Amino acid sequence: MRVLLVDDDPGLRLALSKALSRKGVDVVDLSSGEAALEPLRTGTSTVGPVDVCVLDLRMPGMGGLEVLRRTQARRVPVVVLTGHGTVPDAVEAMRLGAVNFMQKPVDADELLPALQQALREEPPAIATAILGASAPMLSFLERLDRAAQADEPVLLIGEPGTGKELCARRLHDLSGHRKGPFVAFNAASVPDEWLEGELFGQRRGALTGATETREGMMSRAGEGTLFLDDVGELGLEVQGKLLRAIEERRLRPLGADADKLFRARVIAATHHDLKGAVDAGRFRADLYYHLAAIALPVPPLRERGDDVILLARAYLGRSSDRPLVLTPDGEERLRRYRFPGNVRELVNLMKRAALFSERLDVDGELIDELVQQSPFADVARAPFEGEAPRAGERVTLEELEKTHIKRLLSELNNVSEVARIVGIDRRTLQRKMSAWGLRDQGPQ
Repeated sequence: MRVLLVDDDPGLRLALSKALSRKGVDVVDLSSGEAALEPLRTGTSTVGPVDVCVLDLRMPGMGGLEVLRRTQARRVPVVVLTGHGTVPDAVEAMRLGAVNFMQKPVDADELLPALQQALREEPPAIATAILGASAPMLSFLERLDRAAQADEPVLLIGEPGTGKELCARRLHDLSGHRKGPFVAFNAASVPDEWLEGELFGQRRGALTGATETREGMMSRAGEGTLFLDDVGELGLEVQGKLLRAIEERRLRPLGADADKLFRARVIAATHHDLKGAVDAGRFRADLYYHLAAIALPVPPLRERGDDVILLARAYLGRSSDRPLVLTPDGEERLRRYRFPGNVRELVNLMKRAALFSERLDVDGELIDELVQQSPFADVARAPFEGEAPRAGERVTLEELEKTHIKRLLSELNNVSEVARIVGIDRRTLQRKMSAWGLRDQGPQ
């Protein structure tokens, strides 16, 4: 076993190193949190692979909690030590993925069993599911974790590919409903005529083709969490029944003559403008205000700074048994690309990089080649049909705007998202579309 010991106290490092060495443990000691970042992220020290880390919480400069925040993609389990132990520190350290929390003074006889247990445990899902150390993401995660402690519905608002289901799972894992099941239901994946039966359940014969009694997703959630993705796709009639279930905590399966208790917490997600859908009469205002009791916008990847590099390294490592690394120019290409498909697109890009890279270095040339092959590439490139205007060519600003908007509408098929991208409100965009003879056929 090789242990990474991170503590600013040289006396403690020396004493623990000697005591653990006598028990057959190889110790690599570091004096600062900053020095621990790379070994935790890569799982490798200057002398070889690291199996487990012992991390002090209170150190000059970067403390242990900040190290945990910045290494959410780490490959090494962490046991936290502190001489200033408090319950909030313990809760925060465990929330950030530490597998154990021990208070100084501690000797090798106490520490070794904790290290052995850490090696046997799977890394906490929360520590690896949502990776991010940028200010926007840390702020979002703080709000997300506070929302987990409440029992109100939560509405996650974010572009496709931002990880809304992962956020919903984190809410569930940190909530009082975590002992119950997490049941995910995508409203966009079910035909309208089957939506009510899928959600609420149905008795045999309740619908044409309903040859058996089926339990609905809301009942399956039990006392756990019901995650409603693409909630804006629900029809008005189903919306009304969902509102009743949330308000009265009761539901009635299709074709049944009695109600059932509904105990699950509801988390909903959308990439549409639900407030705009309310204004247009496509979404019930009362349901919207219930779901948006706690509304949390999920940051898009392009607003998360160097999180793109953190995520790229993590998913590149997971996608290959080879020790692939991003070169500096490869990282710079990733920083410059806008990732209209967000984290989902980045994950796909890293999988393809791992597959097609002939060397261990993933450089800018390969990243450029793979980006050009991305189905999202046209959205991220210059917004012109064909070539950009040539020098001397007379093109009006309105023509450029029309071409840009027409291309975005074709690629995204989402009026509200296009309005957000070009920086105008949805109604202004719809007036322009009407004037240009462009029909509004996509989701709102």
